[in-house]
Amino acid sequence: MADINMTPLIDVMLVLLIIFMIAAPMMTTGVDVKLPESRTGRNLESEALTVSVTFDGRLEFEKTFMALPVLGNRLKAKAQSGGKRPVLVRADHNVPYGRVIQVVDAIREAGFTQVGFVTAAAPVPVLPAADKK
Repeated sequence: MADINMTPLIDVMLVLLIIFMIAAPMMTTGVDVKLPESRTGRNLESEALTVSVTFDGRLEFEKTFMALPVLGNRLKAKAQSGGKRPVLVRADHNVPYGRVIQVVDAIREAGFTQVGFVTAAAPVPVLPAADKK
């Protein structure tokens, strides 16, 4: 028999496809932050720098965890090298308010004037229909 048996090759490819389909969503980078909800707001994430504050108060900027003074220095370098882009703060809803204000102060001291907060979309309340009798 001179033909190549394609069945094992197809089986292996299907298994690899399934593995990659399952693993791909797990490979997304970012910090897991439970955002507060808001009914108003707009999406600026594509054009802005993002600083994340995790539930335990750690700071993440450009996929790296850092201390507050280091964050200030990194933001100063960004402000000097590029245009005035907005900076978004993604803070977990359990982070103390004082910690968020420390981060906002560091952003403003670095030279950024546009500071925003990222929130999750709030579910729209459904009002019960009036009973008609």
